[in-house]
Amino acid sequence: MESSLIFYALSILFLMLFSAFFSGSETGLTAASKAKIHKLKSGGNNSAKIVSDLRENKDRLIGAILLGNNAVNILASALATSLAINLFGDQGIIYSTIIMTAIVLVFAEVLPKTYAFHNAEKVSLAVAPIMLFIVKILAPITASVQLTVDFILALFGIVKAPEEESSIEDLRGTIDLHHHEGIMVKREKDMLGGILDLAETE
Repeated sequence: MESSLIFYALSILFLMLFSAFFSGSETGLTAASKAKIHKLKSGGNNSAKIVSDLRENKDRLIGAILLGNNAVNILASALATSLAINLFGDQGIIYSTIIMTAIVLVFAEVLPKTYAFHNAEKVSLAVAPIMLFIVKILAPITASVQLTVDFILALFGIVKAPEEESSIEDLRGTIDLHHHEGIMVKREKDMLGGILDLAETE
């Protein structure tokens, strides 16, 4: 019984570390500054090149992260439930649900994401090679999932905006925000807005 308990505990710990890795990777890779990554990439940093390549196909990256994260969280919860039932009977289901929710929320979600957000470039460069391997391994599954999602969205008449259009709208939003916060004057706002308008002029 003691050896079984140790096995369950170590397995859950191992899975929670994986969950924290996926959560931190998601935040780090998406929050890292494009300018800083580009500068490092131009300087020959191989990890920065991998980060840039991963971010070029965000659907595949996010799909792999969500797939891996959900898989380890569900498996960890299943092991914790099985262990709790063996120890406490049917009430173990309640105990495991409460405990695993707290552990996943704090140690596998909030903590790694908070750290990654404040150290985005450092985290993204560190996890990039591992995430590239995971993305390639899970590519067939994530591609199937994405096709299914696209099909369901199409049934409801929802079409994803092109990447270029999305980027331009992001820039417009950033310009408006800076103007609202007083970082730039109206003349600068109008000038930058005019530059973006050129991209839409035939």
